[in-house]
Amino acid sequence: MGAAALWGISGVVAKALFNRRIEPWTLVEIRLSGSFLVLLLILVLRRVPLRVPRRQLATLVLLGLAMSAAQFSYYLAISLTDVSTAIFLQYTAAVFVVLYAWFVEREPLTVLKAAAILLAIGGSYLLVTGGSGIRISPLGLTAGILSAAAFGVYALLGRGRVRELGSWTVLLYTLGTGAVAWSLIVPPWRAYRGSYAGAEWSLFAFIIIFATILPFGLFLHGLRTISPSLASLTATLEPVVASAAAFLLLNEALGSAQIAGGAAIAAGVALIPVSDLLTARRETLMPPAPD
Repeated sequence: MGAAALWGISGVVAKALFNRRIEPWTLVEIRLSGSFLVLLLILVLRRVPLRVPRRQLATLVLLGLAMSAAQFSYYLAISLTDVSTAIFLQYTAAVFVVLYAWFVEREPLTVLKAAAILLAIGGSYLLVTGGSGIRISPLGLTAGILSAAAFGVYALLGRGRVRELGSWTVLLYTLGTGAVAWSLIVPPWRAYRGSYAGAEWSLFAFIIIFATILPFGLFLHGLRTISPSLASLTATLEPVVASAAAFLLLNEALGSAQIAGGAAIAAGVALIPVSDLLTARRETLMPPAPD
């Protein structure tokens, strides 16, 4: 929930940077490389062990590529559409992750979890469209769907890594991989040499700390105790926070349909711990298998 709240606010900050003619691919490079350097400094000062087993490196590289792909396609969707539409498209990832967990990992799809999915996705639709339908370009739609797929891969791969390596170590390698990969597209010296004003550097700092290091760290930490499907569903709170931030900071109006959508998302997220507790209770009460 903390990650969702920070991501929701960061969408408004990213839109402010795009309005200042900062390109999405430039922001991704600054976000990834800046976050990696800041987090590396913090972990070194705290003397956190940073070495990982070689067998984990390939998965960490894939995790970093998924993160960078999710960030770029999300920012591209924002630049082509608006913050709310891009967020809605990205958080259809919850459906993909739940269906993957059901078909592949045999994670039970309970009635309460299915209800949570319907409430979260239906609420997101009402929240971002006001019930009047999505008006979006084909390229914006493609970018949003790609961001959903990449975020789903990130959630699914992240859980096994954080349980063995710790959330901050996983995040460091993920950011480093993403920064190196993205520097092949936008070299750091090109991203940082722009004639940025003080306000833009302040917004960059916000993106680095409050839109990347803290929320991704919190999300990975949450994956240590809840499944990727539940984490993805919880993250659908982001559209609620984003709409509230847009209302407070950008004076965007909220109609009755959007308020109802926010309430539906909150209700869906509230069902998640109930479903989890009931599943745990059934497993506890299940009689042991005979010898």
